[in-house]
Amino acid sequence: MIIIKLDKDKYLLRIEPNEELFSSLLNFSQKYKINSGFFYGIGACRSCFIGRYNEKKKDYDWKKINQQMEIGSLIGNLTIKENHPYLHIHCVLGDKNLKTVSGHLKELIVFPTCEIMFFKFNKKVERKYNELTNLFLIN
Repeated sequence: MIIIKLDKDKYLLRIEPNEELFSSLLNFSQKYKINSGFFYGIGACRSCFIGRYNEKKKDYDWKKINQQMEIGSLIGNLTIKENHPYLHIHCVLGDKNLKTVSGHLKELIVFPTCEIMFFKFNKKVERKYNELTNLFLIN
């Protein structure tokens, strides 16, 4: 990953080919001692797991995509969940026919690149368990 510190709380990140998005972002946050923030990005991937929340199950339905996809939009945040860093990321992906799919990400392998603008928060943002949804929500 290439990291450019633009100022005190802003970073421009370039994730390299074949890097996994979540592990790259978590490694970045650990290296720079960042526990909360917001980011958006563009790029492409070679594979991912994308899903949607299923209200009846109170859990996600996941779909594995094993093809080159354009990242038309990627947006997310970094918070603290049960004393550990947690990434909540959504994206819109386009295939070779320009058909799109969108949803909640749980894994993404970058190829050829992903460029992310990251904004560090000066306050730690935590998540707490919500029984109604079975999710950890921002508190």
